[in-house]
Amino acid sequence: MSKAPPGVAAVNRLTAPFRERGRGERHPGDVIRVIIGTLIFAACALAASEARPSRVERNLFHLVNQLPGAFVGIFDVATQAGTLWAVLVVVGIAAVWRRPLMLRDLAVAGTLGAVAARIAKALIQRDRPAGHFGDVIVRGVVATGHGFPSTHSAVAAALATAAGPYLSRTSRRLAWAGVFGVGISRVYAGAHLPLDVIAGIALGWVVGAAVHLLLGSPAIVSSPDVITTALRGAGLAVESIVPVAAGAGGPVPFVVHTADGRTLFCTTLAREQRDSDALYKLWHFLAYRELEDEEPFATPKRAVEHEAYVMLLAARAGVTTPGLVLTTGMADGGAALVEERVQGRALDTVETDEITDEVLDALWCEVAKLRTARVAHRDLRLANVLLDGTGTPWLLDFGFGEAGASQGRLAQDVAQLLTSSAILVGADRAVASATRVLGADALREALPLLQPLALASATRRQLRSRRGLLKDLRDRVGGGSAGDDAELVRLTRIRPRTVLVVATLGVAIYLLIPQVGELNTTLNALQHADWGWLVAAVLASSLTYVAAGVALGGAVPERLAVLRTAVVELAGSFVNRFTPGSLGGYGVNVRYLQRSGIDTPIAVAALGLNTFAGVLIHVLLLAAFSAAVGTHGFPDVHLPNGWIVLVVVAVALAALGVAWRSVRLRTRIRDEAGRVARDLADLMRTPRRGVELFGGAMGVTLANIVAFAAALAAFGIHVQLARVGFVYLAGAAVSSAAPTPGGLGAIEASLVAGLTATGVASGPAVAGVLAFRLATFWLPTLPGWIAFRRLRRADVI
Repeated sequence: MSKAPPGVAAVNRLTAPFRERGRGERHPGDVIRVIIGTLIFAACALAASEARPSRVERNLFHLVNQLPGAFVGIFDVATQAGTLWAVLVVVGIAAVWRRPLMLRDLAVAGTLGAVAARIAKALIQRDRPAGHFGDVIVRGVVATGHGFPSTHSAVAAALATAAGPYLSRTSRRLAWAGVFGVGISRVYAGAHLPLDVIAGIALGWVVGAAVHLLLGSPAIVSSPDVITTALRGAGLAVESIVPVAAGAGGPVPFVVHTADGRTLFCTTLAREQRDSDALYKLWHFLAYRELEDEEPFATPKRAVEHEAYVMLLAARAGVTTPGLVLTTGMADGGAALVEERVQGRALDTVETDEITDEVLDALWCEVAKLRTARVAHRDLRLANVLLDGTGTPWLLDFGFGEAGASQGRLAQDVAQLLTSSAILVGADRAVASATRVLGADALREALPLLQPLALASATRRQLRSRRGLLKDLRDRVGGGSAGDDAELVRLTRIRPRTVLVVATLGVAIYLLIPQVGELNTTLNALQHADWGWLVAAVLASSLTYVAAGVALGGAVPERLAVLRTAVVELAGSFVNRFTPGSLGGYGVNVRYLQRSGIDTPIAVAALGLNTFAGVLIHVLLLAAFSAAVGTHGFPDVHLPNGWIVLVVVAVALAALGVAWRSVRLRTRIRDEAGRVARDLADLMRTPRRGVELFGGAMGVTLANIVAFAAALAAFGIHVQLARVGFVYLAGAAVSSAAPTPGGLGAIEASLVAGLTATGVASGPAVAGVLAFRLATFWLPTLPGWIAFRRLRRADVI
């Protein structure tokens, strides 16, 4: 499982003083507790939001609440374990035991548990049992205020969770028995319903685990006494056992001396480390597509038994790996694996000049044996390779190993070891050695996996100081520049951009919900739509593509066929349905101009000029419509006169000030402005191109405004055209910052908000906006797809 450092001295007594590893560790088990506890609490809160308790909860409450009065004394004592006095008591006990970290955790967890429960009560506002039933037996002091969740249960659970790492297994069980006793006592006293208690326990569980995540908790390791007892029970005559210093968070190693004179190496796996494995595999399952793992093992014993099985398979295939002695479970729930001890040094600690080509070739020969046996190591780093005194490499730590591995798993081993060795000896020697032993085909299989996400986290940390190494490896494996064109496997299931798009859509839907609240009004408006105006909206929408084609033709020196360019713009709109910021349409236009015989620099400059013209026309029309409408056009908006100009000027000046303080950005802005100015100067030498560029840009914007006005008129909304134009231009400007394709969600919310500000009723406003988006965004999708396919077949794009 883990390598043993050389030079560990023996201790001639049964157990050496156990050196606890550094405190302040974050255990993955606490992450699991926070997640599960939060889900339980959320489910309880959802159920508690119902007007009345369910029949099951009612029956459970009466079953406990109607127990005989003889239990009053017992339950009254149990209730005290959930009070703030209990927090003071356990903190005092920790002080007497001289356990300052335990004292800290108990004080913080107990206090936060009470605070969190009171906040939740103020938010949920569920009545006490007496507010739901008339036959409640109230015992002791009458509880007042809201009942969900139970503060007593939350405090008790937070204390038990916070104290867990400091207690033995028996003590932990007793502590949790006390927690459930507190919960039952609160139901017995008539103060809480069962759901209140369950939610309180879940909340306290979350708080206690969160305290450990924030402040850290002691390492949970097996003591030498427990390990010795377990090994002797498994038939190993242990004479002495010595803990070996190890990094925090990993399996804990020991050197074992037996009565027959053997020196063995033992690693232990605690339940917390099993939780770490489960959380690691769950994260890989959720985040990655191609890095599947086996299901988490139910117990640490099953985990070490699996490692032993893979070790035996590797040894049978001739791999140089330490001999397996035994595996066994331990009384504290952990497990131990014992193997023959090999004297040597971890290969990642060896000086570079000692790692000869013979050593590298011998290491790759071991990998070749694994590949023949279809065994994947899954963590094949130099840190898991031991170099003995004869220069022989030994493979260690098969904890992530997999039998019957797929070709992809074997390729991942190659990518991992290739990167790990290249960090130490360089890309040239690493690739040359692997090629000599495995052959070029095996390395080409690993080429798509030479990327950070396919590598171990320790390797990724090392790569931070070796920038460009992965590219060098891909170049050498792919043969010169072929590595640049290698298609890397997409490993992530969800990209950050997707998360951003989903979040933006969620915000947009949230903004739209108040406007769609009058659903009946909206549906009624849709039923009475004037189809003539809807057809007019579709026709106006189709004119935008013609105008866009004219504008693009004016941006380039060569003549372009207007209709064909309009079809290209339609195809570009289809691609834009799947990319934010019109990036897809930009690529289609560049390809079209290249196919039309225009050099790439000129094509890119033309698209920049086209974008500049569109933005300029948009700003000028927005200013014109704003002046025409004024603040009187928006009766629901009460702002001082001239506020638009002030805001625009203030934001523009602030942005310019920030930009101008950056030399790099200032230089870039100056260069871009100079390029646009030169392009405009060239353009104005040909008046036809200027008319086409700016006239087409204005045609696109005005056609969209006409389409918007027609869609509104279809539902009886006859608003002054200047107001319609202002609402559209302002909404389009605001939604342009949204990362969703076509501003989806953001523009709908902006347009509805603008219309309602002019005094349009919510129902017709929503119907008009949806009809406008149907005509300009959704309906062109099918013809855009057809145009895109035909243009591709005709090699136009």
